Amino acid sequence: MRFVRTMTTQAPRSQVTMDNIVPYFQPIMDLETERACRYECLARLVTSDDRTFLPSQFLQVLERESNVQQLAARMFLQSARYFQSLTMPWNINLGEYDLTDAGLLEQFIDILSDYPTPDRVSVEISAKDALRHPDAVDTFIERALPHGLGVFIDNVGTPPGNIKRLLALPVRGIKLAGGLIHHYDKEPEVKEFVDNLIEQGTMRSISIIAEHIENPQLLSRVKKLPIRYAQGFVFSRPRPVTLSDTQRSAAP
Repeated sequence: MRFVRTMTTQAPRSQVTMDNIVPYFQPIMDLETERACRYECLARLVTSDDRTFLPSQFLQVLERESNVQQLAARMFLQSARYFQSLTMPWNINLGEYDLTDAGLLEQFIDILSDYPTPDRVSVEISAKDALRHPDAVDTFIERALPHGLGVFIDNVGTPPGNIKRLLALPVRGIKLAGGLIHHYDKEPEVKEFVDNLIEQGTMRSISIIAEHIENPQLLSRVKKLPIRYAQGFVFSRPRPVTLSDTQRSAAP
């Protein structure tokens, strides 16, 4: 496998092309089985000299060149091809601009119309975007669900916002922001919020995933809570790795 350096500077504009943007995979872990049960597919820009850049380091260039609308479609297509012969569930992220792009959802549906077990495919929408564009989210979910495409609400708890609105959505999972676990034992209001979210989510058969679990101390805290799924660097950084179908567990 190629050695790729993760950079902390902005991506060179000449290298910001769709051909250089690829999915990296980070597992969502089942804490009961200690195995990957789903993968999040994250966009990375890999340059010709094997430097890799995060979306925050190249999205501005795509936006200036009016190409950002193509990013989600490219990530979805590449991820779908990668996982087609596997049974592993997977997610991609949608941005605020994607929610109101009816053509993008139709592309997803077209791909899933001839895709094995499309119900293992989901998108992640940030809590901020879901609360800012409730009508667009409702329309997206209503159109997506009949085709097997599920939805996860990402980064819940920064700030908490209208949690009742999020819990009322027919979503597969809710991902808790990492700061909530970090402050769980320190701030009573955070503890109350997390406990209530877990209880309400469980009642609605919504999977709760603790994300940004970056060290053993945070993982130990998560394991003391009734949370089955977790994601973060303590398990694996996003990697352009070959995934084994034998890694599959009970998927959220």
